[in-house]
Amino acid sequence: MVKYQMKESNILINQNKINKNMKLVLTESQLKRLIETGIINNFDNWRMPSLDKLKLEYKVEHDLKGNYFFDSEEDFLDAVDNGRVVEISDEDMDDAISDYRISYRSRTTSKDDLLDLIRGYRSYPQFRNEQTVEAIYDGFKNNLPMDYPIVIEFKNGKYRIFSGNTRMDIAFQLGINPKVLLIKSRY
Repeated sequence: MVKYQMKESNILINQNKINKNMKLVLTESQLKRLIETGIINNFDNWRMPSLDKLKLEYKVEHDLKGNYFFDSEEDFLDAVDNGRVVEISDEDMDDAISDYRISYRSRTTSKDDLLDLIRGYRSYPQFRNEQTVEAIYDGFKNNLPMDYPIVIEFKNGKYRIFSGNTRMDIAFQLGINPKVLLIKSRY
């Protein structure tokens, strides 16, 4: 059975929104059309970042930005090895962490808002630009492999985005609950 996520705000039946628990029976062509238009998204192609990407994320997000969540790159990679994949939700759910508990998240709600945000990044336009953002949108829409964003859990139980903020924003904009790699800091 394939699980689909539906953006309930986009579908109306008899002028009423669909109840989240309601079962909807569709023909294959109707389902295909809903997926093509982005109303339903069946994305589930998250993957572990490569070792090279993890090392780059550590260098950028930890060293270059002056954050000290780990004692060393080795300490970070150990945390990754001991991490676990969890689903993030934009609402309270028993089996997911609420996005609102994660600090340093931008939570943009549209492509225009996201593009306005990235124009202020130091990495703009060399590493993050309109084309790289569009490629992420296309990746989700075409079910291409997507690296897990990384979220840190601190000893005090608080969470912070480490990498993948843009991927999380786009996922939520497309009605997808992102899966992240949750890693623990010693601090």
